[in-house]
Amino acid sequence: MFLTRHALLLGAATLPSAVYAQQAPEAETGASTAAAQPSVPSEDLGEEEEIVVTGQRARGSVIGDIPPERTFDSRDVRATGATNINELLEALAPEIGSARGRGGGRPVLLLNGQRISGFRELRDIPTEAISRMEVLPEEVALKYGYRPDQRVVNIVLRQRFRSTVAEVAGGGASEGGYLNGRGDLTRLIIQRDGRTGFNVRAEGNGLLTESERDITSTDIIDDSAARSLIGSRRLLRGSATHNQQIFGNVSATLNGEIEHQEGRSLIGLSDRLLDTLARNTSTDSAHLGTTINGNVAQWRWNVTGNADLARSMTRTDRDDEFDNDRGRTLIASGDLVATANGKLFSLPAGDATTTVRVGAATVHLDSKRRRAGAVTSNDLGRTSGNAAVNLDLPVSRRNRDFAALGNLTLNANAEVERLSDFGTLTTLGAGANWSPMERLNLISSWTREEGPATIGQLGDPVLETPGARIFDFTTGETAFVTAITGGNPDLLADRRRVFKIGGNWQPLAETDLTLRADYVRSTITRPVSGISAMPAIEAAFPERFLRDDAGELVSVDLRPVNFDRARRDTLRLGLSYSKPLKSRRPSQAFIDQMRAQFGRNRPQGAPAAEGERPRREGREGGAFRGGGGQFGGGNRGRLTFSLTDTINLVDRVTIRPGVPELDYLRGEAVGQFGGRPRHEVEAQAGWSNNGLGARLSANWRSGTRVDSLAGDDLRFSPLGTFDLRLFANLGEQFELVRKQPWLRGSSVRLEVNNLLNSRPRVRNGAGEVPRNYQADLLDPLGRTVLISFRKLFLPPRSFFRRQRQEERQRETPTR
Repeated sequence: MFLTRHALLLGAATLPSAVYAQQAPEAETGASTAAAQPSVPSEDLGEEEEIVVTGQRARGSVIGDIPPERTFDSRDVRATGATNINELLEALAPEIGSARGRGGGRPVLLLNGQRISGFRELRDIPTEAISRMEVLPEEVALKYGYRPDQRVVNIVLRQRFRSTVAEVAGGGASEGGYLNGRGDLTRLIIQRDGRTGFNVRAEGNGLLTESERDITSTDIIDDSAARSLIGSRRLLRGSATHNQQIFGNVSATLNGEIEHQEGRSLIGLSDRLLDTLARNTSTDSAHLGTTINGNVAQWRWNVTGNADLARSMTRTDRDDEFDNDRGRTLIASGDLVATANGKLFSLPAGDATTTVRVGAATVHLDSKRRRAGAVTSNDLGRTSGNAAVNLDLPVSRRNRDFAALGNLTLNANAEVERLSDFGTLTTLGAGANWSPMERLNLISSWTREEGPATIGQLGDPVLETPGARIFDFTTGETAFVTAITGGNPDLLADRRRVFKIGGNWQPLAETDLTLRADYVRSTITRPVSGISAMPAIEAAFPERFLRDDAGELVSVDLRPVNFDRARRDTLRLGLSYSKPLKSRRPSQAFIDQMRAQFGRNRPQGAPAAEGERPRREGREGGAFRGGGGQFGGGNRGRLTFSLTDTINLVDRVTIRPGVPELDYLRGEAVGQFGGRPRHEVEAQAGWSNNGLGARLSANWRSGTRVDSLAGDDLRFSPLGTFDLRLFANLGEQFELVRKQPWLRGSSVRLEVNNLLNSRPRVRNGAGEVPRNYQADLLDPLGRTVLISFRKLFLPPRSFFRRQRQEERQRETPTR
């Protein structure tokens, strides 16, 4: 129910952007999970926290009994300084990352405890619309029909919200030569029976060339102005999402997006030394996604579908301007997935539950390439069908039989997938979730899965880039070669076995401190990998390397291949801490002055308007409330800290049988940027209060060594970088808003990435820097600065009047 009286009274004056955007949701009966943070008085501006009732599940909770590893309430979310869900996930990347899976993917995302069709459904939602966010272990993904190879993030939205947000940002590198900017317009309306949102975004950046950085060249002719370190890029995107309760407890969501992107990079001078050669790219894409959710008895069901179409064009200049290389790729794909989760039967410790998933997908790739007048084409298609089942069996509960065991649940899962180009692939898994005592949760799991190469790895168009700079580990020198990239249709499916044991512990009941640890061991047969100019790889794939009579590298085919086997063991340790901070409260005289200025005060003691609810009393803090929150004061601030250390214990690969094993931790290169660091540390510290905030992120990785066949080993020094974010919600600066009312709902943010301008340092045995490993080549940007201004616009007063009338009509009994 809208708290309309207070929203009209104070919503325009000094509250943060969340207040301007919305009316506070009606308090619901709910409960935090076992791993939720200790509750604090709900004094936040513009919102009321849900009433906590022990023993009941909170609104939007996930399926099953695995508690969240971290729970962020609305104040924790805004303390990050992120303005939308995409930025929020980036800010919290160290806490939501996983040591499992195929790497590089974002976590499994749920919205209000339900599956969604894809990330586009929630990417642009403002953070003010978030009620809470939960981070859960990979095993929760099984309960929603996903594979357990990424952590799960569940985002719970407010029940009512309304906002229009405009944002502009611009910046560049502190050393000059590079500028970037973006603009966003987002509209979002959330009501009890659905939500509607759209977003329009434009962004771009300029070209950065080698001549604008400190790069040494031994070439007779200086072509640094004709080589780009970072290509120019322009993007324009529009998206829309609509969710509606269509009948009973069934809701449907439709999401659509179109995008255009183009870029340009410079690749050197032509042989005539008169023209600059360039590569131009253009990509157009369209997406349509849908989700249907519902309940039948004790079963939840969900159907998601996606359709995507993307066309990319590439033009690479040649010496003959009338005979440029051209490439075109068209990819069309679609998928349909249905899942159901519910109770099978009862056991002494609780209900045995299952999740069943069936799905089908299709993808088609059509590529064409013209080089030197010759035209080649590639036409690939893949269709697949899959089915999966997951079973959870509760063994014991602390308050039931076998109480001494604590809470113990066993799990088993299986999946079969039939692909038109790879045949039948299977996945098997098992695990256990054990909580021997309050605030301590342990999880172990084992998975054996088979996975195909992607359609892009198989069929991307083959491109040749002349004059590409690459380090030749055989000669110990930098070479300019023709680099061949694209797909390899001969790739085979891989098979991986993954074992994980981990847990999280909250040692103090009244302190929001969480300790986490995960050990993961992965063994992969036939892993798909890229090519690098390592001697062992050249010995195993000699056909991929072309040298001249002097032994100089001329051409390298970098397309992916299957290695024989690989093994990687990692230990991921982390801690997180959060503490609420008291916030200042304006004086009563100032509150009265603001009421008078904005003309929204009702005489004290006057009766409420018809249909208007009386103000709630008896909450903690005693400060004046507006829009369901307070006019300042209370535990609204946050002090946060998190630390994660990923320790790489083993990282080895065998390229082919009979070839010596490569150890990426001891002398072998993962790619062109050194070996695998033993430690990868990520730390974040944040403070926010009274509308001001700061967030400092640090990343550090240990040094590595790469052996060279020429005996000139390369040493990569340890590298640490710091990113700083400062932000101010101007709507909470009371005196400023009183003088400049147009600043209501506005905020400014300053971001400085790579604060200390740190760059990788590489030396050979003689203490020299190889040409390919100059610092400005490895990190062309260095320190960057970005300034953004954001304005959240108020709904018109007629909106609030209309909402009062609708609420009154719904609450009036039918006579």
